[in-house]
Amino acid sequence: MRPRGGGNPAPFYVPLPPKKLGLALSSGGARGTAHIGVLKALEEAGLTPAAIAGTSVGAWVGGCYAAGVPLEELALYWKKLRWYGVGRHLLPGPVWRGWTSGNSLLRAVKKLVGDVRIEDLEIPFIAVATDLATGNAVWIREGPLAEAICASSAVPGLVVPRAWNGRWLIDGGVVDPLPVEAARSLGAEVVVAVDVLVCPPEKRFSNPNVFKVLFQMATVFQKRISQLEAETQKPDLLLQPRFGPNPPRYVNIGRAVEAGYQEMKRLLPRLRELLEP
Repeated sequence: MRPRGGGNPAPFYVPLPPKKLGLALSSGGARGTAHIGVLKALEEAGLTPAAIAGTSVGAWVGGCYAAGVPLEELALYWKKLRWYGVGRHLLPGPVWRGWTSGNSLLRAVKKLVGDVRIEDLEIPFIAVATDLATGNAVWIREGPLAEAICASSAVPGLVVPRAWNGRWLIDGGVVDPLPVEAARSLGAEVVVAVDVLVCPPEKRFSNPNVFKVLFQMATVFQKRISQLEAETQKPDLLLQPRFGPNPPRYVNIGRAVEAGYQEMKRLLPRLRELLEP
């Protein structure tokens, strides 16, 4: 049968799918709960990441999300730390290796993700840790997710290094706080890097003790590395949530989540442009 009008049939066009979205979620302690807000904004916009790479708290949030943990449940977990304190999850460990063994922390993570393995996640995921012996970044692509998250967030001197395939691993923020290349290695075509290592222009201490000094040194050190990674690895979109004059602490989780949410909402138009085929 000839088409109506006697002409040739119109060509049939199949719209191209959007580019694959990848997230690089930085380290940054409690400020990293801003990652939850970023994911919430993406969910509301109907955008699902095709790949996630996370370091330290970024591995916590990214790994749990890739395992299907609802964002509301994840946010509630972190808010509970306000009442019970971080120390509730940290048991005494050998003093010459670290103040805490991290085993209680591992049990807490398992309550969220169970015994799922990274290679079985619906969203491809990498947890970034640091090889204590070589100082090289270790991209954990397979194995128990809970173990990988704990290795990625084993803060040197505070948490005992985690044994992994014959190596001792510590917090990935030591060498790779903003894992842009790890996200690209998972096939992401557009990488959104979320950098929560944003220090206020001036931080005043009242009676600084050794703990405050050590944590501030770690923050400054990781911030410098994340700035270098953003300049050299060039994420397609860089998010730096606006926390105000003072970065949120564990008692300000709601504000951190909101900061990530608002910054992602602000940059959604640009992200949609980048995802166009």
